[in-house]
Amino acid sequence: MKSDDMGLGSARMVLYGLFRSFFDSSPSEEKVEYWKSLLGALHEGTGFHELDEAVSAMKALLDERDLVQIKNEFYELFENPFSSNRLQLCASYYIDGKLMGMSLVKLRKLLYNLSLGKVDGFTETEDHLVFLLDAMMHLIEREEQGDDSARKGQVAILEDYLTPCIEGVGRALSQSGNFPFYESAVRMGRAILELEKNLFPQRYSENLQEGQ
Repeated sequence: MKSDDMGLGSARMVLYGLFRSFFDSSPSEEKVEYWKSLLGALHEGTGFHELDEAVSAMKALLDERDLVQIKNEFYELFENPFSSNRLQLCASYYIDGKLMGMSLVKLRKLLYNLSLGKVDGFTETEDHLVFLLDAMMHLIEREEQGDDSARKGQVAILEDYLTPCIEGVGRALSQSGNFPFYESAVRMGRAILELEKNLFPQRYSENLQEGQ
């Protein structure tokens, strides 16, 4: 599946949605079937070498591991309060070295300028990986509708929050135990980020942080 099959904006949202689904809730049979179906389509080739390799690796991994193994990884990394391998998914933890740091304050100002906020029922802070991915998808949709500020917002979130968050999660995973599914998921996330950065030749985030 290539971007020109469905339009660039739609293809980008599919990739962000796929990556989000690895982290938004515990894996299920329905999720695994969705992953296999979408990865099968992406396996035809995206035209971006790093992403094609990440897709192939994830597809092979899903053929090797069963649902229980994947659910156990999720539980140990994100749900078990006593796990020594529990991962933080908030960008401020990796940017500031603590939760609720100054980077969250700056992000909230950015989101205010973009008229973005949390939906009812979302209990995590705005720098949580799932929220950042939702924000990117929302801004891509707004850009498709002709909103110029949406593109600037994507650059700011991508460079200042999403990239350090995913890189930080990747470093933490590399120091943890054996979690091959989520190591593969982060590899895919990094490939998506590299693909995304190719779309933005100019940086806008400083102006947007100031509300300009």
